[in-house]
Amino acid sequence: MTVTIATLGERALRRLGVAIVPVADRPALTVTVPAATIATAALVELAVIAADETPAAADQALALAKVGAVHDALVAQGVVSWALSAVPQSASEEYTKLAANVMASSFGKPADAQMHAMLEARVRKVALILSAPDLATAEVLGVHQDLTARGLTRWSVFDIPDAVADAMVILAANQLAPQFGQKPDPRDDITAERSLARYIALPTSGARIQAEFF
Repeated sequence: MTVTIATLGERALRRLGVAIVPVADRPALTVTVPAATIATAALVELAVIAADETPAAADQALALAKVGAVHDALVAQGVVSWALSAVPQSASEEYTKLAANVMASSFGKPADAQMHAMLEARVRKVALILSAPDLATAEVLGVHQDLTARGLTRWSVFDIPDAVADAMVILAANQLAPQFGQKPDPRDDITAERSLARYIALPTSGARIQAEFF
């Protein structure tokens, strides 16, 4: 029985408590929110207009410019990869509140620097979680390549034995941990390396490994 690096990556994320539900079991998040819609929502957030009102052209233009500024600030910090025209719905509420906070002074209202930092952190987390499966898969591949470079593997990346899966998950999770604000435990690496060493030390039957693909 073999396991894919994508599956091992998801296990590593679960080990870290980053993404509990596998990608295949989650509803797809494909909805995006136009910048103009976020701009109008920001004006509602500031109580400049009611939810059923149409904003004045000047107010809407100002709000749209602030949404663009919020987005550019996030891009400049390396936080988001999506375009302004494709803000995911999962981050649209944060964009709305950020834009409202940025333009609050334009309408004689106080801005909240602490809330701004918190909202940016939430967008950062959304962006990180959306990219987490790719990051985890790449990390498992890195673990495999490291083992191969040290002459410790008898398998390819396409037919990783299930018997070494847990050890590779532990190693990948420890490598991933800092990217999610967690501290890796060196003792886990030692345990995983020992487990791999025991498996590698077993004599081979000489038979070719039959990979199973689904």
